[in-house]
Amino acid sequence: MERARQIHRWLPWTIAYSVLIVGVVLAMLKTRDWTVSQLASPKSVADWQAWREEVRQQHDRPGPVQRRVPKSSEPPALVMMRDHFAVSLVGAALFSSALYWVFVWFVSGVISRS
Repeated sequence: MERARQIHRWLPWTIAYSVLIVGVVLAMLKTRDWTVSQLASPKSVADWQAWREEVRQQHDRPGPVQRRVPKSSEPPALVMMRDHFAVSLVGAALFSSALYWVFVWFVSGVISRS
């Protein structure tokens, strides 16, 4: 009887967690698709190269902020979502999970105390 009560108490939290993880994965996949389609275009790469060249030209002039010329020949968001997507996805899932379960722990503590 006690086991059934525990399962019934945690079932809504587990379903909500499943929805959260599916949402995070779908959002990351959609973000990757958008990023690769938009930032891999020749116009976007040309814009990135033009910005790098502008930074290179400003590097010689003194100013209040000294910028470094980025080493990447492609936009950083494109490199991250294309080359490091698995790490980004695992990180998003882990941090979302940690935040969710801490929230559940707090809420269940408040509910059980009242």
